[in-house]
Amino acid sequence: MTLESTDTIEAVVLFAEDVITRELLYPEFEAILDGFVPVPDFKGATAKAVYLAINSNLCITSAVFFLMDFDGKGMIDRRWNIPLQQLAEASGKGPNMGAGPIRLACFSQCGIGWHQKKLWDPVMDPAKSSFAQLKKSVANNRMGLIFKKPLQEREATVSSEPQQSTVAIQQIHEHYSQELRNQMAALIKEQRFHVATLHSKQQETLQKLQHEHQHRLQAYQEKVKELKAQNAELEGRNQSLKESFNVQTSKVEGMREYFSHKLKAAQSDENSQIQALQENFAIEMDLKLQTATAELHEMLEMREVELFYRHQNETTLKEEIVKIKQDYQELLNNSGEQVLTRLDRAGINFVVYHPGAGQFTIPLADLSRYMQNPTAYVAKNSGVGERLYSTWFEHYQNPICNGTDVNGHKCGEALVRIGSPVEFHEGESDHCEHHQLISYKLVSEKR
Repeated sequence: MTLESTDTIEAVVLFAEDVITRELLYPEFEAILDGFVPVPDFKGATAKAVYLAINSNLCITSAVFFLMDFDGKGMIDRRWNIPLQQLAEASGKGPNMGAGPIRLACFSQCGIGWHQKKLWDPVMDPAKSSFAQLKKSVANNRMGLIFKKPLQEREATVSSEPQQSTVAIQQIHEHYSQELRNQMAALIKEQRFHVATLHSKQQETLQKLQHEHQHRLQAYQEKVKELKAQNAELEGRNQSLKESFNVQTSKVEGMREYFSHKLKAAQSDENSQIQALQENFAIEMDLKLQTATAELHEMLEMREVELFYRHQNETTLKEEIVKIKQDYQELLNNSGEQVLTRLDRAGINFVVYHPGAGQFTIPLADLSRYMQNPTAYVAKNSGVGERLYSTWFEHYQNPICNGTDVNGHKCGEALVRIGSPVEFHEGESDHCEHHQLISYKLVSEKR
């Protein structure tokens, strides 16, 4: 495609996992918007894209970082409607990408507030910098852009002759001085934009923490509600058992009265039988009463124990909720990760010393892994395995022979300390000459 030197070409670049995957001229992008061309790579997903304005020198002059939603067939959502050109014109300044500070619209810098949620922030990490990828992609010109040189420039190229003068040198000096000032101003603006991007990411992380906190708090509240319901159910069952116990007691009293009346009626005729009946009745009634009473007391004690543990669990959960709220507030006020990050930015390094590895600096990204298993981390830095490092460290602290006799007693002869785990050979460096010969014989016999 050949264009005039005064033309500005529009293009759209698609990202996947923060890496450029596709470059389109704006007419090709319009075909996607009109529903003529699907994008199978983004079926049912949200794609990150960048609208670019490119001048005749293949330098970016405007950039809009926006989001696109695709359905299950890879077709763009019909409701998508973002005025890219309008956002580019209403946006603030961004970094210098070869033609002075560009016009930049993104989540942290949006000239039209109601479109902010449809934008995204560029990656500022030097390893995956979005601006560096865009600049390299446009410079490679895989879209095949060709601009004609201006007529004046072509004539000047044919008829130009070398001229040198004091005025020309002064003009060049002024030009580069102005260029340096422009670059410094652009660098300051880029750093401010980087700070704004980091602030947006921090706010997003804080919102995720708040959402997680609310979810956990709601889960605990539902658990407390469930325990209260179970507690009420147990209290109802306890009340039912008490009522059943009272009914059984009333029945026993009724039976006692019944047999007493029967005994009194038979006293006149069969005194001996009455006496036997009274004794049997008393024994039988006592046994039944003791059995019923013991069962009811046992059931009541079990219910009371269950109620006690329910109350105790409810109290514990309430205390945990209060503690979680306090921990969450402390997390917001004094984030350990923020402190470590500030120390790292201030140039404060985390330096440790370990035998065999010496003194070395731990990067902030590796600090958590070092805290979880210092031995494994030091062993890896020393170039050996964790087990070999531990064996060497035991030898380093106490360099004696670990060989044993037939009775299993350790030799204990003093050895020369091996100062580096790389030079340490298990079974040789931690054995005296006598036990080394024994080990060699055993190896030879096995072969």
